[in-house]
Amino acid sequence: MKRTLLAVTLAALLQCSICSESGDKPSPSVRYELVQARLDGMQLKPSPSNFTFPIGCVRIRSVLANKYLFVSSTFDSKRRKLSLYIDYDRWILFREADYYRITRRQNQEDLYAAGDQTYDAQRRRIFTWIVGFREDEGKWEIVEAYHFPGMVHIRSKHYGEYLFAEDDNVFTWIPKWSPAKDAKYLWQIEEC
Repeated sequence: MKRTLLAVTLAALLQCSICSESGDKPSPSVRYELVQARLDGMQLKPSPSNFTFPIGCVRIRSVLANKYLFVSSTFDSKRRKLSLYIDYDRWILFREADYYRITRRQNQEDLYAAGDQTYDAQRRRIFTWIVGFREDEGKWEIVEAYHFPGMVHIRSKHYGEYLFAEDDNVFTWIPKWSPAKDAKYLWQIEEC
């Protein structure tokens, strides 16, 4: 029940943040600043230590964009690009040893951070691998976002970079740092 209340409250905050008096939709950067200001002003409580999230069939939603991780198009013969979309892909999330694998249910394609495909000096592209499992690049750590019950940070185990949403794109952030209260790095894992 607490998770549902939190999700409804956060959705309301996001909805209010993107509305303006004139009815115009603010730009993505203005929307980010509004949501970030709301997060910064929240009275935060420590997260419970017994946090769990669904395993098996899941949807992965960006809290900032209120959109889902979605395979958008084919990049080349071995991989597909990801984006955020109002519809969702179903993912299979499962734990192996000290990491998680995130596999697109349709076509059994693993999510991975591409070592050979940086977008720029600060952002690494994220793909699904059409031809199988990317041994190291397809390993992820998922931890509860401190002070945000029910929300998680997703981090590439291989690169140590956090998954983040930017407009309708998904990357990992190459500079090593902690995402703290930055809304770009907050995700919710929902059961299918």
